[in-house]
Amino acid sequence: MNQPSSNSSRWAALVIAALAVALVAFFVFREPDEEVAEAAPAAADTTGLVTFLMEQQWLIKLKLAEAEEAELAPQIQSVGRVVAVPSNRAIVAPPVSGIIQSGTMPRIGQQVDRGQLLAVLLQTSTAAEAAQIRIENTRIDAEVRRLAQLEVEAQARFDEAVHDHERAERLYEKKAYSQKALEQDELHRKAMESQLAAVQEQLKALRVPAVSGAASYEVRAPIAGTIVNVAKSAGEQVAPGEAIIEIIALDTVWVEAPVFEKDLGRLNSNMGARFTTTAFPEKEFTGRLVNIGAIVDEQTRAATAVFEVNNRSGELRVGMQANVQLDGGAKTAVLLVPRESIVDNEGQKIVYVLRSGEEFERRNVVVGDEYGSKVAIISGIKPGERVVTQGAYQLKLQELRPADAGAHSHEV
Repeated sequence: MNQPSSNSSRWAALVIAALAVALVAFFVFREPDEEVAEAAPAAADTTGLVTFLMEQQWLIKLKLAEAEEAELAPQIQSVGRVVAVPSNRAIVAPPVSGIIQSGTMPRIGQQVDRGQLLAVLLQTSTAAEAAQIRIENTRIDAEVRRLAQLEVEAQARFDEAVHDHERAERLYEKKAYSQKALEQDELHRKAMESQLAAVQEQLKALRVPAVSGAASYEVRAPIAGTIVNVAKSAGEQVAPGEAIIEIIALDTVWVEAPVFEKDLGRLNSNMGARFTTTAFPEKEFTGRLVNIGAIVDEQTRAATAVFEVNNRSGELRVGMQANVQLDGGAKTAVLLVPRESIVDNEGQKIVYVLRSGEEFERRNVVVGDEYGSKVAIISGIKPGERVVTQGAYQLKLQELRPADAGAHSHEV
């Protein structure tokens, strides 16, 4: 009665055993490539086309810019430094010895005018110094007398020029004098006025209290400017000719920059220059070329070019580094893109160009000169194409590792 039940149990056991053998065979003998294909991530696109979804673009605030053409000159770039104009720098060194009176020394950073009192010395002059003082006073007196005579002569010439010009104007009104002759009389009057002013200015500079053998000596500023160094304090002894104060006028400064030998032929006397500094990277200063060094350094193969820069704002300080950019030739058509659109890819410069709303193409480019925040592109893209600026780094990640790019947001 129990035999059918035993047969059923044996059949069930055989079925289970067969299924187990089949399952083991499936895992042991199936193709290994199938397992690898299931476990490995999708390979990166090597064609240069990158898909970047709108959601990803919004996440990193992706931005585009159009490649634009412009007429610009080729650039010469250099790194220089801000220096004082030699004529605008003065080292104050009194010709006498003495002790600095208390409360009379200026402070660093103080603005002073020409002729302003800087310090008073209680003299401790020797006999030799007293003799030198007398010699100096004699020289100054002689120069004052000479200039006074020149002033009288210059005043007479100016008065005569004024009289002639007034007479010419009356004749011209009566149509008895030509306009050209009137203009010549006007120019002559202005020249005589300028000569008179120059002599009077020299006299003014010399008509300061004379050096004497008195107990005190006044030290005055030879130029207007800013006090940049004070080498002595009140109560200290000063020797004759010892520097105690340094003054620099910073309304105008120079920028000295090396220019390589190969670029010297592209410089000319009318050339302008643009500068930026580390302190003010977004502000552009301008200057003009005033001198090109006559010596080329044997090591660097460069000569020093000097540029004069207006610094009435006072932002430029002596010693600052200046990034110099010059127009080195005639203007030509160049294609410009923002600097941030260019990405380095193992030594090769690349940009990403918009193909459609969610598709971008990687392009190898050859870059040229820099123009502020823009860079010239020699080859690789065409005018009007739109390149990725903010988000270019994420596109590079997307191309290399598509699964992970969305997690990076370095640019915001």
